Amino acid sequence: MNGKWLAALLAAVLSNGCLVVSLQPAYDGQSIAFEDGLVGRWENADDRTSVDIERAEWRSYKLTYAERSASYTFHGNLTTIGASLYLDVTQPRGVDPGPYLVPVHGIYRVAVHDDVLTAEALDYKWCAAALAAKTLGRLSATLDERRNLTITSPTAELRVWLESPPEDALGPPSTFRRVHPAR
Repeated sequence: MNGKWLAALLAAVLSNGCLVVSLQPAYDGQSIAFEDGLVGRWENADDRTSVDIERAEWRSYKLTYAERSASYTFHGNLTTIGASLYLDVTQPRGVDPGPYLVPVHGIYRVAVHDDVLTAEALDYKWCAAALAAKTLGRLSATLDERRNLTITSPTAELRVWLESPPEDALGPPSTFRRVHPAR
C-alpha cells in the first residue's frame, strides 16, 4: 500500500488483511478535539481518491471516502496526543454489525496546513515485524487469521505509545488537497 489513509481501513472490508487496527480507541473523554480546518472536501490526485469530512454530533466527524468504484462512510474522533493530532476512524455509530463482530479503530496521525491534509496510518510491515520480534514496547497485539494486526492494549497504554511512536511505525504520509467549491 502507498499510505492511503482511509484505504488501509477499507482494506479490512475488501481484502484479505494486512491492516493495523485497535480494539480500543486512541481517544479518551478528556482528549477529544475538534478542528474546523478538517471539515471540507479533500482529494488525492495521485490515487484518485477523495474524502468529504463533515461536522457530526458532539465534536466528531462524518467521513465519506470515495475511490474509483465505491464510497464508504465512517465516524471519526480527533484526539491530541503530545504535539500530534490523531484521527480515530470507526464504522458509523448506531450500526449494529451483529453480536459476533467487534468494532475496531483505525488510527491516523493527521495534520492540516492551509489547503493540504496529510495522514499517516500505522505501518503494517513495521508493526508486524515488531510484534514478531517482541519489540512493540508497551503495546499488546495479535495477528488474526487474515493477517490483520490488532492492538489489544487499553486506551491509556495506546496513547502513551502514540505520544512518541518509533520512527518507522507510521507509514508514508498521504497528501490530500482541499477542493474549493465553484464560485
